[in-house]
Amino acid sequence: MAKNSQARIKASNKYVKKAYKQFNVKLKPYQMEILENHCNRNNYSKNNFAVLSIQEKIERETGKTFEELLKETEQSKSSD
Repeated sequence: MAKNSQARIKASNKYVKKAYKQFNVKLKPYQMEILENHCNRNNYSKNNFAVLSIQEKIERETGKTFEELLKETEQSKSSD
C-alpha cells in the first residue's frame, strides 16, 4: 500500500510551492564529492549546509545578523 495518498502528496506539494523558493546549483563532480564528504562528516544535509553557508556569508559581508536583515526587509515592505 502507498505510504501517502495522492491527496496528501498534492497537499504537501502545494504547501512547499507556497512556503519555499528554490534555486539550482551546478557543481563539478570533485566539488560535489567534497561537499558530500563534508556534510556526511558533520551531519548536515546538503540543503541545510547551503542555507547555513548563505546566511553566514551574508552576515560576514554586511556585519549584521540575519535576523536584523530580516527585520529591515520587513520594515521596508511595510513602509511601501
